[in-house]
Amino acid sequence: MPHPLTEIQVAIVRFIEERLDAGASAPTCREICDQFGWKSPKAATDHLSALERKGYIARDRKQARGIRLLHRASGIPMHGQIPAGPAAEASPGSDQIEFHLESFGVRDRKMAFALTVKGDSMEGRHIFDGDLVLIEGSVEPEHRNVVAALIDNEVTLKTFLRRDGEVWLHAENPNHSDPIPGWGLQIQGVARAVIRVL
Repeated sequence: MPHPLTEIQVAIVRFIEERLDAGASAPTCREICDQFGWKSPKAATDHLSALERKGYIARDRKQARGIRLLHRASGIPMHGQIPAGPAAEASPGSDQIEFHLESFGVRDRKMAFALTVKGDSMEGRHIFDGDLVLIEGSVEPEHRNVVAALIDNEVTLKTFLRRDGEVWLHAENPNHSDPIPGWGLQIQGVARAVIRVL
């Protein structure tokens, strides 16, 4: 299994993937620099060397476009914590975590991210404080899906309910009341998996 990647290394692998998937040739160091706004080709060369050491690419240094992809990036961003309790401001985060997204039913990895649960309002769905939740954004939620939601500009993790054309969020712990939006409810994504870190 290849070694974990940094956030910028994931982005470089994805750039290479997108080029190859579109039927184009692999990018040159100069094109990688242009893509990421780097002035020195050494930045691209150093990252490519790291990707080669980690087992994601192989390079033929005699060719300008001699990059061969050995392994696709599966890292997704960690976006900090999400309250499973009263809605609150999400805490920031920018780490990467590795998932085999297809096995969790994620269709668009570009829209996937992970959050750390903070609180106990979702214990009835076996989601506990400290768990990681894999979220896929831009997905239409179905009745009883667990969702990350923005309520009056504050985030929360709750069960999505739909009945007779009405939608609302439900806390899965009798010690917590269901959140009632004052003026805005926006679904940020649907939970695809819960990972318990032991």
